[in-house]
Amino acid sequence: MNAKQKLAEMNARAAALYKADGKTMSAFRGLMVAANREGKVGPAMKEMIAIAVAIGRGCEDCIVFHASEAKAHGASREELLEVLAVAIEMSGGPGTVYAAKALAAFDEL
Repeated sequence: MNAKQKLAEMNARAAALYKADGKTMSAFRGLMVAANREGKVGPAMKEMIAIAVAIGRGCEDCIVFHASEAKAHGASREELLEVLAVAIEMSGGPGTVYAAKALAAFDEL
């Protein structure tokens, strides 16, 4: 399954959860909006920070979602590679596996 298919499936699962528990998901959406408000750090970098955290946590769906968002906000492959290097530094071997998944998702999207 490619990154676009994974993203579509993840979005469908999130929509189903939103339908099942709109109150919690609305609160979570509010947190996402607040965290991504305009500030000194641009939206592409915020998404790449999210990718680095997702790598450390081993969340493949999060990696695909935030790779898509980073790309939509104009993140370059070169910028991503620098962020992936830091994620690998902080996460070791497992981080390397998930960093490779992040790069593949970014390239596919």
